[in-house]
Amino acid sequence: MREQEFPRLARARAAARPEEGQTRPDPAAWVASLGSGAENDTMLRFAPSAANSIDVTAANSSGVSQLLLGRRTRLSTLLPAGPALQAAEEVAAGLRAKVRELSEERGIDVGALAVGVATWTAEEDGRRERRSAPVLLARVALTVRRGARGRDELEVQITEPARLNPALVRNLRRHHGIALDPEAYRQAAYATARLEQGPALARLREEAAALTGLQVEDRMLVSTFADLGETATLPASLEHLPVVEALYDAGTGMVPRPPALQPTEAPGEDDVAPADERLVLDLDAAQRRVVEHSAAGESLVVAAAPGTGQTQTAVAVAARLAWEGRRVLVVAERSAALADVHARLDEIGLRAAALDVPAHADPEQLRRQLVQAVLRAERAEAPDAARDEAALTERRRRLQEHVGSLHHVRPRWGCSPFQAMQALAALTGLPTPPATTVRLKRSVLDSTVNRQAVAEQLVRAGELGAFSAAATESRWFGARVRNVQETEAASELADELAAALHTTRRAVDTAAAQAGLRPERTVAGWAEQADLYRRVARTLTEFTPEVFALDVPQLVAATATSTWRRTHLVEMSSVARSRLRRAAKDAVRPGVQPTDLHGALVDAAAVLEDWNRHAAEPGTPPQVPDQGERVMGVVGDVRERLRRLERILAPEAVAEQPLAERDVDDLVAAVDGLVADRDTLATLPERTLVLDSLKDHGLTELLTDLRDREVPTEALAAELELAWWQSALEAMISGDDFLAMMSGADLAEVERGFRELDRAHLERGADRLSAALGARWKEALRTFRADAAVLRGLLKQGRPTVEALTTLAPEVLQPLVPVVTTSPMALSEFPSDWGADVVVLLEADATALATAVGALTRAPQVVAFGDPVIGRPQSFQVSVDPTATAGPLRPLRSAHDALAEVLPTVALRTVHRPLERRLVRMLSALAYEGALEALPTAGEATGRDRTVTAEYLQEGTGIPMTGGDVVESTNAEVARTVERVFEHIRDRPEQSLAVVTVSEPHARRVAAAVQATAARAPWALDFLSRGRGEDAEGAEPFVIVPVTRAASVIRDAVILTPGYGRTPHGRVVHHFGAFSDPGGERMVAVALTRARQRLHLVSALRAADLDEDRLDGGALWFLRLLEAYLGDGAPDPVGMVSDPLLADLRERLEERGARVLPRHGGVMDLAVVDPHPEDEDGDAPRPLALAGDGGDVHRALTVRERTRTLPERLEARGWDPRTLWAIEVFADPESVAQELADRLGVRPADESERDADDDGR
Repeated sequence: MREQEFPRLARARAAARPEEGQTRPDPAAWVASLGSGAENDTMLRFAPSAANSIDVTAANSSGVSQLLLGRRTRLSTLLPAGPALQAAEEVAAGLRAKVRELSEERGIDVGALAVGVATWTAEEDGRRERRSAPVLLARVALTVRRGARGRDELEVQITEPARLNPALVRNLRRHHGIALDPEAYRQAAYATARLEQGPALARLREEAAALTGLQVEDRMLVSTFADLGETATLPASLEHLPVVEALYDAGTGMVPRPPALQPTEAPGEDDVAPADERLVLDLDAAQRRVVEHSAAGESLVVAAAPGTGQTQTAVAVAARLAWEGRRVLVVAERSAALADVHARLDEIGLRAAALDVPAHADPEQLRRQLVQAVLRAERAEAPDAARDEAALTERRRRLQEHVGSLHHVRPRWGCSPFQAMQALAALTGLPTPPATTVRLKRSVLDSTVNRQAVAEQLVRAGELGAFSAAATESRWFGARVRNVQETEAASELADELAAALHTTRRAVDTAAAQAGLRPERTVAGWAEQADLYRRVARTLTEFTPEVFALDVPQLVAATATSTWRRTHLVEMSSVARSRLRRAAKDAVRPGVQPTDLHGALVDAAAVLEDWNRHAAEPGTPPQVPDQGERVMGVVGDVRERLRRLERILAPEAVAEQPLAERDVDDLVAAVDGLVADRDTLATLPERTLVLDSLKDHGLTELLTDLRDREVPTEALAAELELAWWQSALEAMISGDDFLAMMSGADLAEVERGFRELDRAHLERGADRLSAALGARWKEALRTFRADAAVLRGLLKQGRPTVEALTTLAPEVLQPLVPVVTTSPMALSEFPSDWGADVVVLLEADATALATAVGALTRAPQVVAFGDPVIGRPQSFQVSVDPTATAGPLRPLRSAHDALAEVLPTVALRTVHRPLERRLVRMLSALAYEGALEALPTAGEATGRDRTVTAEYLQEGTGIPMTGGDVVESTNAEVARTVERVFEHIRDRPEQSLAVVTVSEPHARRVAAAVQATAARAPWALDFLSRGRGEDAEGAEPFVIVPVTRAASVIRDAVILTPGYGRTPHGRVVHHFGAFSDPGGERMVAVALTRARQRLHLVSALRAADLDEDRLDGGALWFLRLLEAYLGDGAPDPVGMVSDPLLADLRERLEERGARVLPRHGGVMDLAVVDPHPEDEDGDAPRPLALAGDGGDVHRALTVRERTRTLPERLEARGWDPRTLWAIEVFADPESVAQELADRLGVRPADESERDADDDGR
């Protein structure tokens, strides 16, 4: 991260530079000003005493000889039995504890044999001080072995050759100009096979004779020593170390301005091809962000609260950078942190890719690691995964396409299929759901996207009675009148027609009777008779009535032309024709001369034919009745009124049978009905306009359906919505091949296939990385033959050193061991010019900047992990009995805080430990500004097998400690805590355990009680001694610690026992030690984050015992803890189901006897629990974690997250996760609900009661 690459950083630095004339210390002086964090200095201020060292100067000669030859030597062989040996054994126990402490907490090996002690008077910085320094230091191992008589005996062994005290070399060169050659002293000390200190001490007396008061004593002392004086060597220019340069600037008066993280160009998780994905571990979104920014070359600080995946992310970063050919240095003070990294690498098959370099690394240990790395590189082969990767890509595409299709808003209708399903589910969930089966055409859908106005018209039509029985049965229904004038005209027409029908009927019937015709039953029949009267009258104007008595058809033929007769096949003689013509002429009325006799006879023949058809009796001659002319007038008037009425009435009302053709009785009744139904007619104009408008929108079929079902007005809008949404959904599905073809079962199969393929793909990640490194290694062997030969020689020789390895070309070493792990203080083993590409600093919160700066100088890019809340750098003591300090202690600043001022920060927010979400949210509110989140455990919903539990001890009273009034420890709490310890040992011996107290006295009492109980429980001794022997193999020991010393303690299970109780009178003093002291919030946070899997609270106090007004700081949060787990706290609020599909499913599940928790934990739409599990022993079906594919949470996640990683995490917390496919829940919610109920094993309460009754009988 150079300034050239980040111009904003350069500009900020330039703006913050001191003014002219101001001077800053040089970088080396700045580093020296940071201090070392040690409270004493045994390298230059060694004050040997009987309490901090074992003096073997005058020991048994054979024992000393054995020791100096590098053999294991019993302490009893060196020192004679008696008080001296007993005192030495006591000191040895303290030395072993100190060696172990600093090895675990600081990553340094401090056990050593000091050979020779030099003292002199020094004048430095204007002060005179007596100095005392070991001359030669040889690392030793202090081990305990079981003796022949069953007694533990201490053994001492020199593990590496003695070397000249490096702090002494630096001090004499820097302050006195005396140059000592360490190699010359080594040769002087090892002139023979064993250590001979005499020549080396003599050499020092000679070369340092100028020192004031120099004395070099020939002594041999086993004690603790650590060279902390020069952990960082800064180059002359910091140009290539931008992070260190930024720290230097910030530490020497410039205003720090951390640059913002730049967006990376990395494709999203759903877009990267599996073959291109460089992933070896599952990561959450924030962890992926850290990896991507790290891969982009950016330095950053990662705020990692406990359980958020510091190790997981760090390993993923290291693997990604190794994949890209970069060298990674992983640094942590605590050996446990590095052990976690090694364990995680081992889990995924990449342990051989990391070279662990502890302080004073054993060459054989290095050789074994390198051999394993070579074997890995030589044997690595790329997995044949092309087919699986193609299948994985295809399934991912289908799942993406499913969500895309389901939620894609079609611009044509402004909605998505999922929105349509939701709308339809909401409609079917109404108290009276709509029921239309009408489907709208797409053109209608297009015109009714905005249905508000249409719905209002529909409702208005209902208000006007358009769909009521009275309106639909009205004879005026559908009549086409548009205003008041037309309405009045229609009403008047009906009145007139009703009167006319009655009078006309009488007139027609009278005329027919007089003429001898049958009475007609329709107005059309009346019209025919009236017309017949007219025709008869016209015929009689030309002929006499006798014409109808003649054979008129013969007269027609006789008067016709020959052509007519031939055409009509009539044969007639001329004589007959003459006779008939004369008869015809005789029938002509006198004085009348027909212009066309034949035509007149044709009309007369037609009249006669029609008359005979209407005649009541055959042979009745045609005649015109007396009222014939009147009948013709009134019938015509009635027919005209009927035509006008037909134009007004609804077309469908007269489509099948015109009014004139209806039976007169029916017609009279209909017209009388119209006259009587004036009220319906009053609303008809507006109703007609509204209905016509709705029909213009294409809703004719829907209107008919609504009328047929007589849908009430208040339900009309819902009916329209149902028709529209159902039609829109069917249209969208028919136009989407994916939705049309995929069922819930098909989607579940695709999901299952993706999950299996993606898990296999992740598991292949390490093999793919190994193959990439192996290919790079083989290429390096061909290119860098000389370096390869040197490496082979080192491995064959069997004594590779760090210094020798760092001489190899990076191109050879990187593919072999791309990751190097070590502690900051062990970096002094590395040559000062050795560097990496990236430094990954773990637990930067608990690492002092002074300690970390040496690591930060090793690479231009830094990725620092740490928890800004809990971690604090602590000073430490190298000596068991510190009598010589290193001068005034400087306040320590954490590397995390310092780096956070100059680098951008990314926070990991998801707690992955399987602790209760309730506890995590409490911790988040307490210390992390609400930023932390966690998945809920199944136990939180079921109340069974909870990972956070608590118990209140009613009898928890005690006597205040001497000199105070606070009850710091109660007998009841001690006893119950011990019971819990041994219950854990019996029930969960595979899980590590710690007991955390608030006060030191309570911790001591619990420890004493555990020890006393263990004496009577030999079966528990293996657990209690685990991790404490020489063959601990990294096992975590059982510990009992007060919270002030618990920050570095992490165990699988933790028993939190505050210890505080009530006085015998029930009084509680509202002061709770570390919880009430300044920084108490941090102490509460420490207490709540020590457990990986289980936390159990044992308390003699409950929330009701405390007065909130008397508490603040950490004590107040202690109260919140008691309220949550030992109080009457309000239950977590039950969320609402906003998705109508899921709301309907919830009701169906509850009807089947399940308890449903909506929006549980923020990651599941529905949590479904059996409220009455039959099996209380832990074998009951797991509760269901249901996530709908239409929910916002589902859509916000990547395919991998929602399909595999989230379900896997839920399974790990006791859930049975299941995806609810909207298309399945919508199509058949009843079957889905029944399947889920069967899966959970629930039944409706009444069925359970019946079964219980049957069992009772």
